[in-house]
Amino acid sequence: MATLTSDKTEKICQAALRLFTARGYAETNVPSIAKAAGVGVGTLYRYFKNKEGIFNTLFQQVLRHFLDELEIRVQPSDSVQDQYSQLFDASATLLINYSAELHFVSLNAFNEVLDSTSREAREKVITYFTDFLKNGQRQEVFTKADPDTLLVLLYGSVEMMASQLWIKHELYSDAAAETRLVHQMKNLLWNALTVERKVFVEEV
Repeated sequence: MATLTSDKTEKICQAALRLFTARGYAETNVPSIAKAAGVGVGTLYRYFKNKEGIFNTLFQQVLRHFLDELEIRVQPSDSVQDQYSQLFDASATLLINYSAELHFVSLNAFNEVLDSTSREAREKVITYFTDFLKNGQRQEVFTKADPDTLLVLLYGSVEMMASQLWIKHELYSDAAAETRLVHQMKNLLWNALTVERKVFVEEV
C-alpha cells in the first residue's frame, strides 16, 4: 500500500469520506469512490486492498488526529474545571473544522467492518474520556454516578454534536448557529456532570 502522504491516497480518502457520510458505508462501492476521487479503479487498488481498507484507514486517521489534539490542548496539571473547558473547546474546534470526518466516525463507531486497529483507536478515545471523568469523581467535582453514565453524557454529547454540526454545515452553512450550539452545550453539559438533582425515584 502506498504511503498515506501521497496525493492520490488523500484524494481517495476524501472522496470515500464524502460518500460514506452521504450514502453510508454499505451503499458505497469501490467504483463510486474511484470516480469521485478522479482515479481509475485499478489505480485505487494500487493504494488500498479493498473498500474495508479505505474505511479503516480513514477511521484511524480521524481518531488519531482527534486524540492527538486533545492530548496537546488539555493540561493534566490544571484543575478539573479548566481541563473540562480545554477538552470541550478543543473538541468543539475539531467538530466545527472537521464536521464531516467526525460525523463519519460517529456513524461508524461500532461498524462491524472495523478491524482490530480501528477498534483499538476507538477504545483509546473512550478510555481518554473515561479516565478524565474518573479523575473528576476522585476530586469530588463530578457526581458519583456510574462512570459509564457520565461517559454517555460526555462522549455521547460530543458524538451528537458531530452529527448536528455536520447537518447544519451541509444543509444551512450557518456558522452562527454552530457557535451558539457549542456555547450552550458547554454550560449544559458541565451542569449535568457536576450537579445532581434527583427528580425520579431510583429503582433498585
